[in-house]
Parts: sequence; structure tokens; C-alpha cells
Amino acid sequence: MLSGGLVLTRKIIKNLPVPDNRWRMMYLLIIFFIIGYIIFTLAIFGEPISFVVWVVSSIFLGGGAFVLTVTYLSSKTISDVRQYTQLENEHYRIVTAQRRLETILDNVAEGIITFDQGGNIQSINRAGEKLFGYSQVEVIGHPISILIPPPNIIDAREGYLHHFMRTEIQRLIGHEGEVTGRHKDGARFPMALKVSEIKLGDDVVYTALAADISERKAMVEHLRVMAEHDGLTGLHNRTFFHSQLEQFVERVKRTNHSCALLYIDLDNFKYVNDTLGHAAGDQLIIEVAAILQKRARKTDVTARFGGDEFTVLLYNVGPEQASKTAESFRKSLANYRFRKAGETVDVGCSIGVALITPQTQNASAVMSQADLACHLAKRAGRNRIHLFTSSDSENVMAMSLDMGWSQRIKNAIDKNRFALACQPIVNTRTREIESYEVLIRMLDEQDELIMPMGFLPTAERFGLSADIDKWVIVNAIETLIQQRRELPKLHYSINLSSQALTDLSICDLIMKKLKSTGLDAAALTFEVTETVAIADMAAAEKFLSRLQAIGCKTSLDDFGSGMASFAYLKDLPVDYVKIDGRFVKNLATNSVDQAMVKAMNEIAHALGKQTIAEFVENEASFVLLKEYGVDYGQGYYLGRPDMTLPCKAIMEHAGGGVACYVERPPGHKKISR
Repeated sequence: MLSGGLVLTRKIIKNLPVPDNRWRMMYLLIIFFIIGYIIFTLAIFGEPISFVVWVVSSIFLGGGAFVLTVTYLSSKTISDVRQYTQLENEHYRIVTAQRRLETILDNVAEGIITFDQGGNIQSINRAGEKLFGYSQVEVIGHPISILIPPPNIIDAREGYLHHFMRTEIQRLIGHEGEVTGRHKDGARFPMALKVSEIKLGDDVVYTALAADISERKAMVEHLRVMAEHDGLTGLHNRTFFHSQLEQFVERVKRTNHSCALLYIDLDNFKYVNDTLGHAAGDQLIIEVAAILQKRARKTDVTARFGGDEFTVLLYNVGPEQASKTAESFRKSLANYRFRKAGETVDVGCSIGVALITPQTQNASAVMSQADLACHLAKRAGRNRIHLFTSSDSENVMAMSLDMGWSQRIKNAIDKNRFALACQPIVNTRTREIESYEVLIRMLDEQDELIMPMGFLPTAERFGLSADIDKWVIVNAIETLIQQRRELPKLHYSINLSSQALTDLSICDLIMKKLKSTGLDAAALTFEVTETVAIADMAAAEKFLSRLQAIGCKTSLDDFGSGMASFAYLKDLPVDYVKIDGRFVKNLATNSVDQAMVKAMNEIAHALGKQTIAEFVENEASFVLLKEYGVDYGQGYYLGRPDMTLPCKAIMEHAGGGVACYVERPPGHKKISR
């Protein structure tokens, strides 16, 4: 019996759980029970024992029985406690996760609104409260239409909420769309909205992600305005004008109406620019633009076409009215006096008028007619108008040659009547000049310099631009070879015209000159403007790729001047991106320009291209460019175009007779560390 008790004891102890603070007392009481059981057994089957032994064994046995009873009852309670503890821990985890989710939602920049199938709002996060001006308590249970109102009162009367939930929601699920949001104060604003549909059993909950896009739309509008307008005058620019002219020509063919094009060229702009300076010339252009804009009708399109050239498109006018309108513009400018530095200048203008009729072939044809008419007005004595007629077109080329420009340009090419100017390109980090942009000047019969805008447009019209490009390439390479003897790391950047893109002999000439001179191809960078590149993307890609294959560097000039700049940049094989100077000129004071320069620089760098900022005009702008990570700067503050080539003040190419003239203004200083 005793051995049986011991076996039972061992089994009980073996099956007991590992002791902890809750079980220690219970184990002790169980031991009491076992001892009582043993004594009781001895008392029954052993020798007679005293009364005290009976009492002790009874106490131990009774205590053990009590413990067993308590243990049995407690096991149920302990199990319940464990289950409760597990439930409590799970509840804590759920509450913690919910709070974490609420914290995340409240820190998201976009507004998040949930609403049911009936369009009733169920929740809104903190960003949503800020976006719409309502607190969560104010909107819960209200229709979503208090935040996304109907476009007009009629829609509201016809059950806009029902229409929105039935139709608009389907358009927005999984796709971002633009809607109008309404603030608590009643103000409306453009909003990007994307809706997700969540099914919970038979119920459907919608989650809307909302963001105010007022700034984004303002930026797009700002870019559109910049892409279509001249930065100096605020008038439409040449690119926008061409698109409008093409539309006018097509509209006239459909409607059988007639329109007119006025081509206005200032008579004394060169005098102002040369005697009073470029700043005075800019001021003159601004004042003339204001006069033209004031006289134009709302239906007219007024543009700055070139340096001192303006164009006006007149809708639905005949020859008589077109001539009268042109005469009114001429009189306005004839009566205008430009005053600067105590000097008064009579400006005046010559105006060519060309009619746009259903018989007009295309925009280029009417443009040529107006241009020729303007030249004829100048040849007749200036300060007058000339209406283009069919008789004027009989000898267009002969008349153009009589005006001398075509022949003068040809003579300049043949007799080296051009000169090179250099403008430094400065590393923003080291402030060291690492390259020069090569610019061209033409020499007239008195050896006076003619700036590019004075002859390049004419060269473009007469197909002479590629010949000028070749002259620049040959002479720039010869000059660079000489300069690299003293400055072995010197680089040149050369501008190319639109005609160069389709002239196969250009690349052949470059390869030939590199081979004959031994010049490192990487010492040359060739620039094409953004406008030229996008006009014929296929030709631009092919031409630039061929230049890179030779080993030369390539650069996209005036980047950012068009609306689609970012879209096609990745497709153009260029090493450098020159940020349009319009974004840099007022960089230190214009937050929009700062944002644009940052964006263009980041995009260019992401595509593996280096950046050059044009029109750097002060130290503050230069410091910002360095801060933004722009690689190089170029502008009057860093160095004006200088007829003194990098090493020698005055030099002549052997046998070429290419003179280098000093164009540096008094007091000019190049940037120093």
C-alpha cells in the first residue's frame, strides 16, 4: 500500500506543471495531502497508533482533500483568466494598430474621405479637414456634395449627388480626375480626386484621395504663358505667332473671309542700341510693344517676331481696312519719341502688309510676302507702309538681291568678313572658366560690327545659314588649336542653325578638320536650340547622334522654352542642357523661376546630362545655381561676349584675315574666387 502511495505521488509530481509563483503554494498543500494519505494508510493497516497520530493524519488528509477540491475549481478559473488575458492582449494590439493607422492617415499630405453608397461621409482625416475647412464632426453623415459641389445650380436641382454616385464615381475609381472642391468658406478650388471602391460583405465603402492642385495648375499656366509670350515685352512670341498664322490661313480657306498680316520693322532701333546701349534698346522695345498692344483690337494677334520686328494678325479685314490699320500703327510710332539719358530719338517704322485670302498657299508664303513688302517700304524711304500685290512677287529674288543683304552675306562668307566673339562658361563649384561659347559677328563695309540678329534671320530666309555654320566651324577649330597651345584644357561651344541638321556635309567637315588638325573631338560642343530640335525631332536625333559618334559633345540650348520640354528631353542625345535664360534672369527674386530651375536641373541630372544656366546677371543668382546643383553658369555677370579671344588681345589667323575686335565694355570684370 505504501509503495502504491509512493508511485501515485511520483505520477502526480511528474505531471505537475513547471512551478511558478502561482503554483508554489499549491505544490506545498499537495505534499501535505500525500503525507496525510501515507499516515492514514499506516494507521489503518499498521500497528495501533495513538490519538495524536490520528488527528495529524486527519488534518493532513483533510487539507489534501481541500487542496484537491480547490485545485479542481481553480483550474477552471485559471483557464478563464488566461482566455481573458489573451482577449485583452488582442484588443490592445487592435487598438494600437488602429491608433497607428489613424496617426498615419492624419499625417498624409492628401485629404482622405470615406463615404458610403449613398454618398454620406463616414470619416475624414486631418489633411482633409485642413483642405476643406471642416472638422470631422461637421461632415460625418453629410453628403459628399458639400465637399465636391455641383458645377452649377441646375445640376444641384436635378439631384447632383445621385448623378455623382452613379456616374462620376465610376470615372474616378482607379483613375485620378479633376473636380472642383469647395471650402467651408464657399471658395472653390481645382482638386485632383482618385476614388477606391472597398467591398465589405454586402456593403460598399468608397475612399477618396483628394489634393488641391491650384499651385500645379498655376505652374502649368505660367509655363504656357512663358512658352507663348516674349519674355521682354509680354507680347506673343515668334513660335506662338507662327501657330496662329497657320490657323488664320486655314480659317480663311474654310470661311472665305480675308485677313491680313502686318510686318513692322523699327527704323532707328540700331541707332538707339549702338549709341545708348542695350538696356536702352530693351526699354525702347518695351515701350513700342505697349503702343502696338494698345492700338490692336482684341481679335488681333500681336507678337514680337525678332529683335526689333513685330507682327500683327488682323482678322476679317479687306485690303483697304488692312492698309488703314497699318497706317494707324505707323502714325502712332511716328509720333512716339524715345527719351533716354537726356537724348530724344524719333523711332518710326516701316510696315509691310500682306493679305490672307482663300488662295493663300500657306503660312510661309504670306510671311514672305509681308517681309518683302516691309523691305520695299524701307527701300522707298522708311516710315511708310507697303501693301504686297501680285506684281511684287514677279521679281522677289531680284528685289531681295537689290536690297543687298543676300549678296552682302555671301561676300562676308567668301572674304572672311566675320569675326568670332567668346563668352565664358563658368563652373559653379570652382568658379573656373572651363569653356567658351563661340559667337559670330559680321563686318560691314566700314568694318563696323553687325550683331547676329542683323543678318542671321536674312541668312536663314535665303538658305545661307549652313554656309555661315561651316565658316564658324572652320575658324573656331583653327582658333582653338592655337589657344590650346597655352590653354590645353580649353573647350569651345559652337551654335548651329536649323539648316545644319539636314546638311550632311556639316558632319563631314567636322571630321575632316579634326583629322587634319589633330584636335580632340571632345574639345568641341555643338549647340542646337530647343525650337530647332523639336521642329524636326528625327533629323535632330540623327544629327546629334552622329556628332556624339565622332566624339564631340552636344548641347540643347534654351531648354524650357516650350511646353513639352520634359517630354522629349529623354529622347535627344545631348550631353548638356542649357536652361533658358528667362528662368535665370530673375532667379534671386522669383520663387516660380527658382522652382522651375530646380525641376529642370533635377530632370536633366536624372537623365545623365549636365546643366548650364544662361543669363546669370548677379552674384545672388550664381550662388543659388550652385546651391541647386546646376553645373555651369553663363551670363554678363560672369563675362560678356568678348572679341578678345582667351589668350591674345588682338590676333589674325594666318592667311585668313579674320580679325578679333575688342567688344568688352568699360569696367568689365570676370568672376573671381
